[in-house]
Amino acid sequence: MPYFVNPVAPGHLTATPGMRPATAMVRRLRVASLFIFLSMLIIGTSITVIHWYMTRDGGNIPMESPYFVNNLVTLHAMERMDGTDSWSPMLSVRDWLRLNPDADAYEHFFFGLGTKFQYPLTSLLTVQWLPFSGFTAVRFLNVMATLAWLFMAGGMMLLDLQLARLLGLSDQSDQRGFRLWICVTAVTSTVCFYPLMRAVYLGQIQIFLDVLFVFSCYFFVRGQSGWAGALIGLSALVKPQMALFLLWGAVRRDRTFVAGVGACCIAGYVFSGLLYGWNWPVSYLRVLGYIGQHGESFYANQSFNGLLNRMIGNGPNLLWDGGHFAPYNEFIRWITLFFTLAFIIGALWIARVAASHLAATTSLMVSALCFTAASPVAWEHHYGIILPLFSLAFLAILGNRYAPVRQKLLWTLLGTTFVLIANSWAPVNFLANTALNFLQSYLFIGVLGVLVLVFMLRHELGWSDRT
Repeated sequence: MPYFVNPVAPGHLTATPGMRPATAMVRRLRVASLFIFLSMLIIGTSITVIHWYMTRDGGNIPMESPYFVNNLVTLHAMERMDGTDSWSPMLSVRDWLRLNPDADAYEHFFFGLGTKFQYPLTSLLTVQWLPFSGFTAVRFLNVMATLAWLFMAGGMMLLDLQLARLLGLSDQSDQRGFRLWICVTAVTSTVCFYPLMRAVYLGQIQIFLDVLFVFSCYFFVRGQSGWAGALIGLSALVKPQMALFLLWGAVRRDRTFVAGVGACCIAGYVFSGLLYGWNWPVSYLRVLGYIGQHGESFYANQSFNGLLNRMIGNGPNLLWDGGHFAPYNEFIRWITLFFTLAFIIGALWIARVAASHLAATTSLMVSALCFTAASPVAWEHHYGIILPLFSLAFLAILGNRYAPVRQKLLWTLLGTTFVLIANSWAPVNFLANTALNFLQSYLFIGVLGVLVLVFMLRHELGWSDRT
């Protein structure tokens, strides 16, 4: 297979089985934008029709129930701006620590009251100096989350244009129509992506982490790994899995990236230590250990742990229990641990063999997905982080010619996994009490499909035959 030197990143090799004409790529971009929107509209409308049919005789099942919630319903409900999933526990812990400095917040809230405050105390730096609390604070944070979602659409436009150049589509990216439709596709995919709108709907800090990751990818593609690492370091202050990127940068021997991640992590710990005491990480490790041993059986936990818990009926499936986790199960604990280690080791191995800049970019996105899926608890809204990887895979297929069979296979796998992850398929929850309840993990199945797609595109994404 021939290779050429990437004009944006000289010295890096990118596979090119044959460039597709610019007009054909513009046409496919238009089709992709329409496909994303229509798939959301058709799926959402179909679920709404099912709801109407099942409640036509006076049944009282809310549209936002686990059986019927969908993208359209979620978009409509977001206008209430009343989600408290992250904000309520964060604000409660912040206010309590102001009255009880140096006290053990995890012992009081997590182990004492059963409040599922699962963030490190560094996360409170985001709300520490917020000058109000209660409903006013929640409303303000939800408005900011909505703006962050829209800001992410702009970030995806910038990222996709950079990815087009990295993939060797630079000649095409200079054409106005090509660049316009890349931007349209980026905005459409961001606005129609269920994990993102779910994060905003719930009042989840995850939407801000998704924005940070998009811009981290953007800076990394541009060769500014220090800034990329710093943004991931900021994410690690809220989501500890992202600290694994310290190992990712170390195995790649990218000192600038490691310095960026490490500087933010250290600064966050210092500030949190001054505000909340220095010993909180010890208590927080107990929290992580407890979550790792139990996991969650609730259907929205799209991880291997959630899949296993639901399959054997170990805990509530459709009812969210805000005070308890799944019952301890020795078998699930060890299988989850094995899966976690396998995903982390796999991500680090991919990072180690990524010799080109394109392969390293792919590794960055794949590792973020692996670190997320490796967790015992990976909620639906955590997978907003996969959107840049979808863009990379889409552009890689878009810019190459294939044999008809391979082309259909790649487009089918890409389209299927995107539709699975980008939409809510709530009616599968009717299978909760059957042997088919593994289908409730459709999003997780889609994630595994994306990893298969990346493997199939390994040459187009910068891995040589020798590697």
